[in-house]
Amino acid sequence: MKAPYAIAVLAAASLATWMLWPESERAASVAASAVSQTLAAQQPAGGSEAQGNQWFSAVPQGEKKELKRVPLAPVDSSGSAWLSMAQAREHGDARTPPIVRDAEAQTVPDANQLADHKAYQKFEGSQHARLLASYASAAEAELPRLRADVERARAAGIPEQEIAKVAEKIRLIEQTRKEILKGNQQVRAGAGRQ
Repeated sequence: MKAPYAIAVLAAASLATWMLWPESERAASVAASAVSQTLAAQQPAGGSEAQGNQWFSAVPQGEKKELKRVPLAPVDSSGSAWLSMAQAREHGDARTPPIVRDAEAQTVPDANQLADHKAYQKFEGSQHARLLASYASAAEAELPRLRADVERARAAGIPEQEIAKVAEKIRLIEQTRKEILKGNQQVRAGAGRQ
């Protein structure tokens, strides 16, 4: 079933090429005849020698500009590209920064917590409280830096609309931090420890 479609597509492409071919040839011949007529009108009555010289007269005879050679940047072609990519995939790229792993191992529920629904919910609650406590402590550490950035931006003459966007983000971070600390006793205890 696929072969007839392929043959039909090939035949249509061939027909279109055949139909367009004489048009492009005719257009080229019309352009060539127009150029030759223009040149013949400008040609002095000197014969074929004058006909050959007309091309040289079209080139300006002033001072000749020499082409300057520009050196190319050195390329390390000692190895092939696929080999370089394979080595980078296996051993990494020296230009990339190192991956930093969390210093603290992630706690996982034990078998008893997995077996008991209420114990697992308590485990999830403590995980969530730890997450909120880490947000609150990170916000507390980052807010002074953000405020200093806003002051530097004002001193640098940054438009007030741009500064207002950052100030609104700072306000939202402070508000979220206060809500976290107000709403959860465990978070307050966790934020105090960190």
